[in-house]
Amino acid sequence: MDLKDKSIWEKELGVLPIKINPQEGENRYLMLNGGYSDFCMQTFDDEDAKLDEIAWSSSTKNFIKIFDDKILIRNWYENKSEEIKKDNIVSNFNQFYNYIFSKSYKTENDLAPFIIDIFRQLRNITLERSEPVEALNILFKLLISIDEDYNNIDAQKWYIEDVNLPDSFDYFVEVLRNGVRNAKPNLDIILRHSSGKIFQEANRNVLFFNPQRDLFGGASSTLVTQSIAYTSIHYTPQYLARTIVENCINNIQLNDFTELTILDPSCGSSEFLIEILKQLKNKNFTGIINIKGFDSSINAIETSKFLLHYENRTQWDNRININLRVVEDSLTQDWGINDIVLMNPPFTSFELIKDKEVKNVVRETLQEFIPKGKPNQASAFFLKSVNSLNQNGVIGCVLPSSIYTLDIYVKLRQYITSEIDLKLVGKMGNFVFDDALTDVSIFTGIKKETTINPTLIWTKNEKGVAQEALRELRKLQKNNEVAKSSILYSIYKPAHFPILDQSWRIISLKENKFISELDLYLRARKLIKLQDLFKVNQGALLGVKNIFEISDEQYHALVEQDQKIFRPLIDNSTVNNGHFSEKKFVWYPYNKTGLMIENEEDLHHYAFAQESLVPHKNKLQNRSGLKDKWWALTRPRNWQFESDIKLYSSRFGNSSSFGFYPKGNGVVVEGNAFVPKKGMSDDDLYFYLAIFSSDYFDLLLSIFSKELAGGKWYDLGNNFIKNIPLPNVHNDIIRNSSPYQRLVNIGKELSSGNSSVRHLSKNSLSFFYPEI
Repeated sequence: MDLKDKSIWEKELGVLPIKINPQEGENRYLMLNGGYSDFCMQTFDDEDAKLDEIAWSSSTKNFIKIFDDKILIRNWYENKSEEIKKDNIVSNFNQFYNYIFSKSYKTENDLAPFIIDIFRQLRNITLERSEPVEALNILFKLLISIDEDYNNIDAQKWYIEDVNLPDSFDYFVEVLRNGVRNAKPNLDIILRHSSGKIFQEANRNVLFFNPQRDLFGGASSTLVTQSIAYTSIHYTPQYLARTIVENCINNIQLNDFTELTILDPSCGSSEFLIEILKQLKNKNFTGIINIKGFDSSINAIETSKFLLHYENRTQWDNRININLRVVEDSLTQDWGINDIVLMNPPFTSFELIKDKEVKNVVRETLQEFIPKGKPNQASAFFLKSVNSLNQNGVIGCVLPSSIYTLDIYVKLRQYITSEIDLKLVGKMGNFVFDDALTDVSIFTGIKKETTINPTLIWTKNEKGVAQEALRELRKLQKNNEVAKSSILYSIYKPAHFPILDQSWRIISLKENKFISELDLYLRARKLIKLQDLFKVNQGALLGVKNIFEISDEQYHALVEQDQKIFRPLIDNSTVNNGHFSEKKFVWYPYNKTGLMIENEEDLHHYAFAQESLVPHKNKLQNRSGLKDKWWALTRPRNWQFESDIKLYSSRFGNSSSFGFYPKGNGVVVEGNAFVPKKGMSDDDLYFYLAIFSSDYFDLLLSIFSKELAGGKWYDLGNNFIKNIPLPNVHNDIIRNSSPYQRLVNIGKELSSGNSSVRHLSKNSLSFFYPEI
């Protein structure tokens, strides 16, 4: 094993080698894998190399020098160097990597937090007199002062604004130049390899800095981030941008291009654009490059100008044509025709788009494919990106996972599939963005016809798994492997795509194999879909809290006249492991014809109404459409007007969230009712209760439904569970089988409150389903 061959490290560890400075022509690399254990490496001896400076400035801890018979590991933070024999490393390569990983922990003395701390102190000194753009330009000057006299900076050369500096600016320059311990800052390495972390955090500080004074009269350093936790402002992590760019470049024949046009229509601080320039330089691309970037934030565009023009000047001899523009809405702009489109578009739900004009543009962009409904703004960007590609052009983007799964996007997905050869489709989960729990997916593809299925990435919804999965993806690609799978992630090419009807839902490799067997059972009619057996109805919406609900004790204290208006309440607190507890009741003034109480005079007949509803009349009248009949529920759901025996579930949950109420007069609130489409006996419903309450059903939910943040918690609404395969009790073979009767008995035990029998359903279920 020749450790001086960087491809060995790619194949064995899944790291991406990027030259620290291609202009130097030396074999000195950043070995990147997702930020957790990146390190520097060089394959030649250089006694004068400033290892600590390079490692610290590139946001890593360790620098590895490879000799013929040994390896030197230098850790700037521990101020420690150690030598290991080459033979020991070759025979224990993974253990060696794990050792590097253990020495790569994050600290407040790392480059990005060190610089941001200085920046925050500067902001306190200016007492927020400066505008956000001005504050960023102060940061630009601070960084440039590492190499240049800050009093004589050529603003035109650096593409920055000439701003007034605070009186104590020289102090902060000295602090930065001194660095940390033995590590001094290297401006070129910082701007080319660490700028993303610095400027993403700096922009956060600029946008959400709290202008309130603190107790001692200074400006507060508190960041106001709560209000943006679920909005569209999500900065692309470097490891994600790196993988997307890498896969885009691998799917385009660079030798066929003498000129490349690259667009990012929501460029932010240009994480994608800087990354693709680094990787194109790594590939020795010598053609003309046209860069286009749009963003609604002037701060983002100013940052992009600063960084991209630096890259152009130092690495490309100013051969790149850079066109960056501040726009109110990228969707209204002419995107032109491009060879590569890269983006992390705004993840704004339709309801949260405040500007009516922006809403109209989203509607107009998607009109052909989503004429109704409330699409996410990102879906409009996705469509426009595909339509702005050259033939054989490539697209790489971050998307909300809802675009892959929701029915509203079916026609859009069909169109994308007809236009784009899907190359990489991955579900990364809820732990990608630092400031939001958005469920994130990635996408790369090329504009041409093909019959080859994409590579799929499934990740378990846990922190840190996305980085590990993308490193394994690189290993798989470098080694030309077919698939990789573990309990945390799966990477593979499915036999067909989409896997689940018209959904792009990504599942694990084991689930994919399992679902292939389920499909055979469905084709043979051994199983049928849940939607063919049940109509799943949404529960009532009361419209107010703690007014229409009463406890069991309060109900029994009511007079008989009032008790007739109340019915048992079914919600998340009353259903557990198949058992329904009659401990809450809800005001439900309805019969089979609708609302029973037509006017306020009739309302006077009920003591509860006079004591508990009339005092809240104004509040109840404020509900939309209920001013005249203010004692009614906001959404009573007319399917509940008549009592009937049904299965029930909470709105969100798992196999423990189903129940059965034999009396049939319960009212579902914030949950779902499973109404048989064809007559079923009580035993049939107990049979299905046992299935719904089994561990096996959790597996089915993990495949077919939407997993919520935290894991093992799913949306139990019709749109997400309607395709789950179930045995058909209308088949006499099934109804007359002994497993059917065993499951009926288990369902009865669960309904009575005996949850210990749940595990007994496993053997009986194997009669109806493929083996787990």
